[in-house]
Amino acid sequence: MASPFTLVLAILSVESSYLNEVERPAKTVPDTVQFWFTPDSQWRIKTYAIDHDIHVHRINIADEARRLTTEFAQNNIKKSYGDVTSEVLILEFPDPKNEAEVKRILRDKKLNGTLEEVKAGYYFYKPDSGNYHTSSKP
Repeated sequence: MASPFTLVLAILSVESSYLNEVERPAKTVPDTVQFWFTPDSQWRIKTYAIDHDIHVHRINIADEARRLTTEFAQNNIKKSYGDVTSEVLILEFPDPKNEAEVKRILRDKKLNGTLEEVKAGYYFYKPDSGNYHTSSKP
């Protein structure tokens, strides 16, 4: 049985700023595209490394038949970011509040960042210790 909390994480080969319309090869921190799936919500998250901007979209699901799948997320990432995707990982978290377990799962995938909880009901992967916040509107 799959974990109730799944993160589809795309590490991009670029760092960018949505506000300043800049995109360049990543030097230290990459942009990411993420899908966070829980039993009762789904989210699409994009992080912009240069200014630590984050765009979050809650995906409305009226019923189980309309839920997105990890395959959909992977295909969406490939279609939209395939030319700048370094890798796509599927991470399953039995309990994202269990810090030791989260650290082990991230370490097993050779990820140095952290999983951050947001009061709105989702988590996202931070590739660095920066303070991510929404500073632009798509």
